[in-house]
Amino acid sequence: MDWKLIPEPELSAALEADIQRMLVAAFPNYVDFFNANSYWGSKPEYRLIAMQAGQPVAHLEFGFRRITIEDSAFEIAGIGAVAIHPKHQGRKLGKTMFSHLRDHLQQHTHVDFGFIGCHDEVAGFYAASGFTRVQQSVYSLNPDSQAWETFHGPTLIMPIHSSLEQWNSHGVIHLHGMPW
Repeated sequence: MDWKLIPEPELSAALEADIQRMLVAAFPNYVDFFNANSYWGSKPEYRLIAMQAGQPVAHLEFGFRRITIEDSAFEIAGIGAVAIHPKHQGRKLGKTMFSHLRDHLQQHTHVDFGFIGCHDEVAGFYAASGFTRVQQSVYSLNPDSQAWETFHGPTLIMPIHSSLEQWNSHGVIHLHGMPW
């Protein structure tokens, strides 16, 4: 398994097309969307990809942003488009991928937390991969409707340069833009 961290401007069209095919395989309910896109929401700044035999088998994207919760501000790495190709699921690639991400963020950034919003059915996967669920709503710009909305689903954080105790657990999380 070859892990690659690729800045978005250096992502080749061929690799992006391979990522789209992997996302289609991983998310069969979103075939039309991922046939046309390789991310949802904010354009990523980086892609973390596991390659095997020249093809992506695991993927996540992330970008950086300053968010607020009432009068507290945090620097985060917002994470999205997390996928493991169905043929490679159940092999701990997700945990390995998040370990690589955490190492990179600790060594090369000053972010306080990794941040992800998700569906209920995958919240346990993120918790098992080092994230902690926070019981807070998230205010963000919906990329589909272009309207500001409040998300009440699972939101999880991963401590990077701040501890869980430093997170402001009271109030709505304001992303100041689109989710990832």
